[in-house]
Amino acid sequence: MPSSSSNSPPTATPTYFPPPVTVQIVPEEDPQQSIDNTALQTDGDDDGLGDGLGEGDDEDEDEDNADDDVEGQSTSQPLRPLPPWLMNAFNERVKEASNRNADGVPRLYSDRQTVWFQEKATYFILENTLHVLPMQLYNPRFFLWDPQALYKSLPCPNCARPLHRSQVIPRPRRCVDFHSTFYLIGYRYRCRSCCNPRTGNQSVTFRSWDSRIIHRLPAHLAAEFPCRLTHRSALAESVLTWMQSCFQNGMGSKQFSDALRVQHVLAYDDLHLRYLEFLARHQFTLGDLLGRKYETFLPFDDRSPKGRHGFVPSSPWLRNVYDEFIENHQHKINQQTAMLPANICSIDHSHKITKHIARVDGEQVFTGLLTVTNDLGQIRTCNLVATKSHSQFESALFQMRHSLDTYGHDQPQIFYTDNISDRLFLENSFPSLRNNVVAIDKYANLDPFEV
Repeated sequence: MPSSSSNSPPTATPTYFPPPVTVQIVPEEDPQQSIDNTALQTDGDDDGLGDGLGEGDDEDEDEDNADDDVEGQSTSQPLRPLPPWLMNAFNERVKEASNRNADGVPRLYSDRQTVWFQEKATYFILENTLHVLPMQLYNPRFFLWDPQALYKSLPCPNCARPLHRSQVIPRPRRCVDFHSTFYLIGYRYRCRSCCNPRTGNQSVTFRSWDSRIIHRLPAHLAAEFPCRLTHRSALAESVLTWMQSCFQNGMGSKQFSDALRVQHVLAYDDLHLRYLEFLARHQFTLGDLLGRKYETFLPFDDRSPKGRHGFVPSSPWLRNVYDEFIENHQHKINQQTAMLPANICSIDHSHKITKHIARVDGEQVFTGLLTVTNDLGQIRTCNLVATKSHSQFESALFQMRHSLDTYGHDQPQIFYTDNISDRLFLENSFPSLRNNVVAIDKYANLDPFEV
């Protein structure tokens, strides 16, 4: 009898394994392709991008371009609207600053003895808000600058008569700090004596952060101003000081811009992480059971009304700030250099910096930089030269000798050079190099040759 079908072994289902697929991650290279060595020909300063983030001074938030203003004067370009979260916080601080004592001094100054508005900690914003939004965590910092309230006799830069507070500047001014940006709240000061030359009206006003206003303040009051102004933005003094140290120790503006961008984005990402961790911890609340939705963090440089409007200055922006600082302090730098000693010196030409100087019709104007350093490693003389001829820097060495006499320093005793032909020239420039020196005749070890 045939066996029952129930006792037959089950039919095996074949298992199909698809063939392995190779994914090419790194593209193949053609060994015969031409090599682009453009990157090898660039200088090392191009290692960083230095592009920054956000929009720069040309489209920033300031209300005019001139320090003097005429009522009713229109700006040259339309102003970009600021995000509502920033303007709401700004208006709250302006309202708080309007609370003044009998002498017209803001309570922030008289009672709290500070120029910074109080800032909430992120923890309390998260815990004390029923339905937290990313915009609430932006929590901008504000600095109140109304020096006329503390220095009543603040003179007008034009006529030296006292200025009077006119109105608050309707928009805050952005200032870049290490990890974020803060905003300046300022006022307009009116001079009741000066007349506008075009209209004849007494409509001349000055912003409270105008450099001419700050220069007329007592030094200890002016030192409270926390930033260095650019065309329409500002850079914190602490960042500027750190940037100077970085530049002086071999870090370029591109690398500094990239490092600053990392710090700003890192601080923003940390805020984003705290927001997500807070939502994850409170995900089983009644609101979540009802299907409540939470807004997401937008990118750091998002320019929408709910965006952070993050800004990090680019390499040219930072370089211009540094160059302007050096130009403003040029006379002090020259004075300090002229007061340095020069007992033992070294003189040499460098041909690196001249590669970064503009050319005229494709030709270099300067071929080298002559530098004289003392035994302490300090630069005593620095002079751009068109050629390595002695006539190119003879005047610079003469001025160096004169400054040593002026400030009571000894003249150089030793000069190091990599060109032996400089000996006579240096001895003529600094006669002290001949003092107590016995010249050794050339070939003195040989007997005289007689014919």
